[in-house]
Amino acid sequence: MRKNLLFRILLIAVPFAMLFSSCNKKDDMSIDEPQKVDLVFQANLTKPVLKSANLPYDEMLAALDCDWADYGTVHVRIATADQLPDGGTDYYLGYTQVGEGIASDLVQLTPGTFYLTRFEIVEKIDENQDWSEANSKIILATPMDNSAFQDFVTDVLPFEFEVGTYEKNRLVFDVLCFNQQVAPAFGFEWFDYNIVEGDEICVFVNCINEYDRENYHQVFASDMYAWKTALDGETVIPAGDVPYWVIGPNYEIGDNKLVSSVTPMCFPLYDVLDSMENGLILQLMPVFGKTFEDSIIYGDDVLVHISRDIIMEYLGFKTYEGIPEELGDGISVKVELTDDPQAENPRYIHIMLSDCNKPAYFESHNDNQVAEIYALRFVGTDVLMTKILDLTGEMRDPHIAVAPNRRQLYVVDSDQSDKILVYDLYSMSSEFFTADPGGTVPSKITQLVYADGTLYAADMGIDSLTFYVLNPDGFTYSLYSTIELTPGVDFSGGDLIATDAGTLWSFSKNGTTSYVHEIDIATGDVTQLAQETNLHNTFGAMVFEGGDFLITGHGEDVGLKGWATPFNFAGSFTSYNPIPDFTYVYGDLASPFILNRPVPD
Repeated sequence: MRKNLLFRILLIAVPFAMLFSSCNKKDDMSIDEPQKVDLVFQANLTKPVLKSANLPYDEMLAALDCDWADYGTVHVRIATADQLPDGGTDYYLGYTQVGEGIASDLVQLTPGTFYLTRFEIVEKIDENQDWSEANSKIILATPMDNSAFQDFVTDVLPFEFEVGTYEKNRLVFDVLCFNQQVAPAFGFEWFDYNIVEGDEICVFVNCINEYDRENYHQVFASDMYAWKTALDGETVIPAGDVPYWVIGPNYEIGDNKLVSSVTPMCFPLYDVLDSMENGLILQLMPVFGKTFEDSIIYGDDVLVHISRDIIMEYLGFKTYEGIPEELGDGISVKVELTDDPQAENPRYIHIMLSDCNKPAYFESHNDNQVAEIYALRFVGTDVLMTKILDLTGEMRDPHIAVAPNRRQLYVVDSDQSDKILVYDLYSMSSEFFTADPGGTVPSKITQLVYADGTLYAADMGIDSLTFYVLNPDGFTYSLYSTIELTPGVDFSGGDLIATDAGTLWSFSKNGTTSYVHEIDIATGDVTQLAQETNLHNTFGAMVFEGGDFLITGHGEDVGLKGWATPFNFAGSFTSYNPIPDFTYVYGDLASPFILNRPVPD
């Protein structure tokens, strides 16, 4: 039978019997020896009466389950003033049933002032081991002073009491059903808990990518961190400067440097429940394996807000609904039940992402004929660069495009258009292919770009723009369109990105000025959107995560420049510091995102 219980504890001090002859007194004790007083702890079952019905912990406390018949031992810690706050003597006391309650075995104390610092009813974790704090599971407990549950009881701990000779002391305490999930509400943050069933939260993460049917329900491997939360207006944000928990990886990396053994991740939850009104935030750092130089390949972080309602549903404090909470950006969270009959906790929190947050890419080459490709991860104003390919000696001026599934990377050398490299992020393998010599093979390719799921190759110059469709299955080129130009701008030294309007934006430079043009490759229309000297020597361009933020290279200094559209360049730049720092001349940036083209005012 389920009982939501509040118990009344009676602490009774009974004078030790003094029915001895004078001869026996002399033999048994010195006349100056203090007489000990017997203490009996008695627990009586009463009706649950919550002291502060509006506290957010009401539903947690009401849901805690105790069964009186299972209680085995009373644990008390009694200290003198000089032993406070953490010292004292622990007593583990048996009991006998008295009416509807229990009475503990005797404890003997000499008269004086004492402090009750722990009052619990416990059971052993390992019956083969002696009683100790580490080998006891709390069933009921009295809260501490200044704890969240202090208003639910009449008196809190530590509690001062007097033991006097020939005096009968009667102390009354309330105890509440205890569960380690709500340990902080009792004020027990300092206690080293034994993690038992239900004392942890388990999450499972996957990403569902419509563009990657081969790995549609990709399991999400990541390093995980958990944050306490704060509010910025109505927005829940991480609290503090560093994560509260370092949860760790939910994966393993094998000898082949690839991710394997991705599992649900469980971590202790009790630390957050004292401030769980806004839930918690999980920080996920997606991991795709290690390079052969032992650098981990990361994608950009994902922050997932797990609300208090989801946590309560997971813990069983609320009725199981299994209804997802939509968090925006293609992220949803819900509680699910496992169909594994052997599972200790049948519930888990399922986090679903619409994107696996695979990295963007950057190709760099310099005057020393170094050609390298890096995976990019943005952290604040730093861009962390992990080298995944060294094409020095293979290509002089690589240009890259990322497939919509963010898994395949296509690389072509503008000096050798029949040689194409394909890199697969999941297997971290790369292979060169030669374009079909029986078809059209352009003599020069200056750009690659994915648009509407089609991989376009472009030969871009001053007088004309020629676009080809590059079939990534057979690596054949077919002519798409040729656009004759009149602007007098050198389009070759820049980059192409796709927009949600089905057009391309070109970023190119001419002397000390950079230009942005919109190109409709179907109609041949070319429209200048911006001309800006602050962007001189710009190279490369990619759409950042939001779809309306751009990042470009800058040939005048070490760093990348980020800016929003429409083009308001004055004071609008964000400088990203490449880590590790290196010298480049030009390069190419690529991501699979589509630019959300600004709507004209």
